[in-house]
Amino acid sequence: MTNNFTLITGAGRGIGFEIAKKFASNNHNLILTIRNKAQKKRLENLGKDYDVKVKVQVGDLRNLKFVKKLNKINFKVNNVINNAAGENQKHFLKVTEKELNDMISINLKSIFLISQIFTRKMIRFKIKGNIISISSQLGHIAAYNRSIYCMTKFGIEGLTKSLAMDLGKYGIRVNSVSPTKTVINENEFKKNKKRLNLIKKKIPLNKFSTSEEIASIVYFLTTKEAGSITGSSILSDGGWTAGK
Repeated sequence: MTNNFTLITGAGRGIGFEIAKKFASNNHNLILTIRNKAQKKRLENLGKDYDVKVKVQVGDLRNLKFVKKLNKINFKVNNVINNAAGENQKHFLKVTEKELNDMISINLKSIFLISQIFTRKMIRFKIKGNIISISSQLGHIAAYNRSIYCMTKFGIEGLTKSLAMDLGKYGIRVNSVSPTKTVINENEFKKNKKRLNLIKKKIPLNKFSTSEEIASIVYFLTTKEAGSITGSSILSDGGWTAGK
């Protein structure tokens, strides 16, 4: 069994679950954070399916006590995948202070602190690891009614580049992956068909990202083939941000 450990936040569903599955299928042991305890069993089954260790931590990344508790993890973590995120679709003038604080806490502060915690461990154990954050095309361009979401995703892009500068001397690579709208289940098409069709028209490839595509990009960034990629954002947006 491999000694590689990959930590993935928000691993209970969607992109996070597919990333966990991708790394498990490539013989990585997993440390996974989730908010919903009901998701724990499904994640633990990945360990049985792929013969890897799976450690699940249940808690809210807006809670600093939970985030700091992750420092007690003693495994030598090779990769940190910051996937957990919140969303807000309110007009700028209607955003509350609580919503602002929640968005900053989960989309930026938790990423900063978790990256810091495990970077220190990588340096101590001389691990040339990876920090990868799931950003968004809205970390590169703005959109209506997305003020605090865009603010945090743009922040991820700045943090990614800054950490790449600070950590390069340790052989630690830092990147982000920026999807367009990613459909995680067929129910979304049934509930939001009109809205999704409007979004698809803005995508030159006329398709949404899939969770499996994003998981494969994340995994690629941890391989030796990506050994010179750091401080970058891989856009998986179907050409949305290429121009009008």
